[in-house]
Amino acid sequence: MKHFILKTLIFFIVGLYGAVSYAQMAHNLLIGNAKAITLGNAVTADPPGIDSIHFNPAGLTRLKGHQYELKFIMGDVTIGGAFELNNQDIIAKYEEKGFEDPVANTKTTVDAFAVYLPFVGHTDIPILAAPLGGVSWNREGSKFTFANAVYAPMIFGMSRKDDDPGRFYGRELSITRLTFFSPSVGYQWTDTLSVGLSVGFSYVGVGVDLPYRAPSQLLEELTELTNDLCGRSENPRYFLEISDSILDLDVCRGQLSPFETLFDLEVELEKVVSITYNLGILWEATDWLTLGFAYLSGVADVLKGPLSIQIEKENLLQLVQGLTESTIFGSTLILETFIRDTIHTPVDGLIETTGQVTLNTPQHVTAGISVKVLPRLKVNIDVKWTETSVWKDLTFRFDEKIGLFDLFSIVGVDGAYADRLEVPRGYVDTVNWGIGFEYQYNQKLDLRLGFEPRKTGIPDNRRDYLIPLSDIDVIAVGFSYKLTNHSSFDFAFSHIKSEMFIPTGTSTNGNDIRFNNFVFNPTAGLDTYSSIEITIIETSYRTTF
Repeated sequence: MKHFILKTLIFFIVGLYGAVSYAQMAHNLLIGNAKAITLGNAVTADPPGIDSIHFNPAGLTRLKGHQYELKFIMGDVTIGGAFELNNQDIIAKYEEKGFEDPVANTKTTVDAFAVYLPFVGHTDIPILAAPLGGVSWNREGSKFTFANAVYAPMIFGMSRKDDDPGRFYGRELSITRLTFFSPSVGYQWTDTLSVGLSVGFSYVGVGVDLPYRAPSQLLEELTELTNDLCGRSENPRYFLEISDSILDLDVCRGQLSPFETLFDLEVELEKVVSITYNLGILWEATDWLTLGFAYLSGVADVLKGPLSIQIEKENLLQLVQGLTESTIFGSTLILETFIRDTIHTPVDGLIETTGQVTLNTPQHVTAGISVKVLPRLKVNIDVKWTETSVWKDLTFRFDEKIGLFDLFSIVGVDGAYADRLEVPRGYVDTVNWGIGFEYQYNQKLDLRLGFEPRKTGIPDNRRDYLIPLSDIDVIAVGFSYKLTNHSSFDFAFSHIKSEMFIPTGTSTNGNDIRFNNFVFNPTAGLDTYSSIEITIIETSYRTTF
């Protein structure tokens, strides 16, 4: 049944990529630092306390004595969408052929937020909430400041109901990158210049549950062919001549449908320790001007684990079993081997295998400036570059070679090899910016306002509902209140909104209408709408010990 494995693995890789891409688009949003988000994440030249570990480790030198920080993040995420059939040519074709797409003219919502937890896997949670924190150490008079923190630079997950039409883009989808150990150091090089380094040890886990359907022209025509043939007599047969062999095929034991679930895929992959590093420079040129630079390394993580495919039993599995029991006249050894290795599947329709996927986390470069334009008003601006183009493809490697993929390569299928499958994505690098304002209301209270528009790096012809994000705007307000000379409390309220419309046939990743796009095209022929709204409240308390 390896041709089904081929399609499923492609679908899985695209789905997995969707989770990673979405999480990366949310970069910095779920770090849980109230100061950063209320300044539009423009804090490279104004690093935020112990979370300087992530934003600019050179900023650790501003932390004197021994300090700890406790953070709490809580959010509400609403992800909705709609799939509408408006193309008159497709409507006429469906009416002529008697087809009806149950996904057409329906709406979809996410039922629950989820995370992927070590030793547990995909886990639904009632609300997006998590405690985080870190500590720093600086001996009096020392130029070194050491720190460690726990934070989640990449986290995303969702679950849909079993009958939700959006399930074909993932009934369950979750990814977690949790930095559980981040030894860091800041060094005060001169009175005005600091440098810093942090090393992140992270756990990475991914969970996917994807029902698969293929509403392509190819499958529509195959459905028409089998429906016509199977309605001719009580015991119809289909004869196919290949070289000097004749196949007497039983194609009527089950039925095909371009609009129903063909199989269901479940995957759990993880990497226990993934290592990245951050470098930072902070130059406090004057008492009113500070410049900062930070580099966050990329990494190629190899995630390993099991993969299971449950073929839909009532129709597709019966069809496949009918084909495997068909008669071959004048068969050759090569043909028998091809049929045995390609079509054969377990009686219960459950296929289990293992493999690995390489996930690329893009490198990230930021440069920032912090200026006191008035005695009480500070303005921060950051410019950020992300190497999103590393997602030019995703590669799934098989633990065992699949000879059929050599055949695909011979006939011109790009990216198919006996030991791996490469799925092209074609994303582009992004340059973004953020701006933040901080007003010192009095000696204890600072008021903040931030704005950060983000481009996704996904070209229009690559958009889909797996990553229901177009360009997004992040708006946040908050404050910092000094409780004592050694402790402070920060609060942030942020709102993120993104809307997207993909007209029929404009994207190769979801609603394409080309004949040969049948691998991942769950809403072919349908206009796709999506809307995301995220509301986040972040608080932090920092003091000495």
